[in-house]
Amino acid sequence: MRLDTFKVVHWMNVRKMTVGQVAEAAGLGRARLAALLDKPGGDEWPEPEVSALSRALGVEPERLTESGRRDLTVVTRTAAELGETRRPIQRDGIHFYNYYTMAAPPGAVAPVILDILCPAGRVPALNNGHLEPAITVNLGPGDIHGRWGEELTDATWQVIEANGGEDPWIVGDSYLEPSYCPHSYSLASDVPARIVSYTGQSNLAGLLEDVNDWSEPAATELFGWLGSEPSPKALAGLLLARRGHTIDSAAAELGMSGEKLAAALEYGAVEDLRELGWRLGLDDRLLLRRDLRHDDVGKTYMNVAECRRQVRDFFGYRVTSLAGAPHLPDLSGLYLSVRGDAGGDLLEPGETHYLVTGGSLRLDWVTADGGTASRELAADGTAWVAPFVKHRWSGDGSLIKLGSGRHLTYLDLYELTNTYAAAATLRRGRRDGRSWGYDS
Repeated sequence: MRLDTFKVVHWMNVRKMTVGQVAEAAGLGRARLAALLDKPGGDEWPEPEVSALSRALGVEPERLTESGRRDLTVVTRTAAELGETRRPIQRDGIHFYNYYTMAAPPGAVAPVILDILCPAGRVPALNNGHLEPAITVNLGPGDIHGRWGEELTDATWQVIEANGGEDPWIVGDSYLEPSYCPHSYSLASDVPARIVSYTGQSNLAGLLEDVNDWSEPAATELFGWLGSEPSPKALAGLLLARRGHTIDSAAAELGMSGEKLAAALEYGAVEDLRELGWRLGLDDRLLLRRDLRHDDVGKTYMNVAECRRQVRDFFGYRVTSLAGAPHLPDLSGLYLSVRGDAGGDLLEPGETHYLVTGGSLRLDWVTADGGTASRELAADGTAWVAPFVKHRWSGDGSLIKLGSGRHLTYLDLYELTNTYAAAATLRRGRRDGRSWGYDS
């Protein structure tokens, strides 16, 4: 197993253990551990030694090993390579889908492309939904039916249209679906159709992993507190209680009545909430009421006509938005039209996935050593680009660009805006090989 030096040092610092103490607890020679810590890129270790080291630090071995993403900037997959990932799916007694996986690093969430094979006139069998929210786009050429519930209503049974008219680079309708939304698709005619579906990383995944370890009474308390939707007043009550305050006592700190503070929480009186956060150490942004945008099953839709109305120039590219919603701010997408060498450099705060939908394009990017690399991709070629990697597209063709919640997420941005000396903190922490300062 390949150990990551920086992860080992991090956990030594968390446990407040010196090199000698860790080596003794793991039954390793101090010189052996010190040799690892002198290698910035880590080193291959026998599994028994990794297990001993993880026991000494009280963490799972996976928390000490390399991710496989070190210095990774771009991953590409040609149309032929995409075809090699084909997986036929049998459901409801028929050949229901073919799945294909787009380019991504090992172990990462990647968008999938589906051939929709359930015939027109047949109501497709539902799946059970999944934790990860998703953005889905009809790639055409035909329309498809989407289903999102047992009972068929306007919200649960809808045609997702392909673009059969002008602006062919806007290939079809798109929509967002929330966590655990059952869904399925069938053809709307005898014209074949495909979709691209991006089940982006869920920001709830870490919490759910933890809640899985909670007792049943504790989990029941959490669910009861959440109710149908946590209101600003309910959030304030929870956060204030941790600080030994009620609404009334917190209001007294601000020199106002409990009724006035309750009204401020109900109606979003920004100045009062900011003062509450300042006095008691709360992030007042959590106390602002949210306006969400979705239908009765939680999905948010964008049709081709709306896309056309939003067409705009962006750094030399012609773009328009896919479906988006304020309650899923990390899940985003664009249609891009590329013409010649006019497109400028792109730089994204989170990982980005691309699907070439037409024409022939070239992707250029900055490599880990500061040089440049390029790859030619035709229709059905795909690419994954790491966060903050400068890149650009040229040639004549079109793309779908998809982004999701893996660094920087909007939760990361919240945390960074709360962090004292954020840039200095990240610089200090990145590939940090320094012990906590008590080694002789």
